Amino acid sequence: MLKVGDIFWSAHYGMSEVTKTCPVCYGKRCVTLILGNDDKIELPCDYCRRGYEEPRGTKTEYEFTSGAEQETVDEVRIEETSKGRKVEYLTFDHHVVREDEAYATKEEAEERCKQLIAERMHDEATRAEHIKANQAKSYSWNAGYHMREAKREEESAARHRARAKLCKERTKEDA
Repeated sequence: MLKVGDIFWSAHYGMSEVTKTCPVCYGKRCVTLILGNDDKIELPCDYCRRGYEEPRGTKTEYEFTSGAEQETVDEVRIEETSKGRKVEYLTFDHHVVREDEAYATKEEAEERCKQLIAERMHDEATRAEHIKANQAKSYSWNAGYHMREAKREEESAARHRARAKLCKERTKEDA
C-alpha cells in the first residue's frame, strides 16, 4: 500500500479529436474533374466541406489516445465493509485512483493502457447498436440482413474482378 507523498504511475485512455489531411483533396481544398473531351474543371472538395462552409482541407476523426502518467499520492482513503477493504489514492490533480490501478513502473501502466483500449474496442464492436442494421428488428432479422448483404457484396466483387480482367485484356489489344 502506498503512503502520502509516494509516486506511482497510472493508466489513462480516452477518445480525442484528431485532425488529418483530407484523403480526397490532400489539403488543397479543391479537386480536378477531367471531362470526356479532356477539359479540366476545378471544383471545391465536398469531402472536407461542412454544410455551407468552404472546404477546409482537413477531416476530423476520433481516435483512442492513452498514456501513462506519473502521479503523487496526496491522500489515502481506506474503506472497510463486510465485502472487504477498498483503498483509493487521491492525487494533487484531484484524480481518484484505486489501489489496483496504481503501477510501480511506466511500462506496467502503458501495458494496462493497451489492455484498456483493446477491451473498449471489443465492447464497441460487439454492442447491439453497432451489430444491428435496424435496431427495431430482432437479432435473427439482422443476421439474415447481414448474410444477404455479404452475399450481394461478394457477387459485386466477383463482377468487378471480371470487368477489370476484361479491361486489362482490351488494354493489351490497344497496344
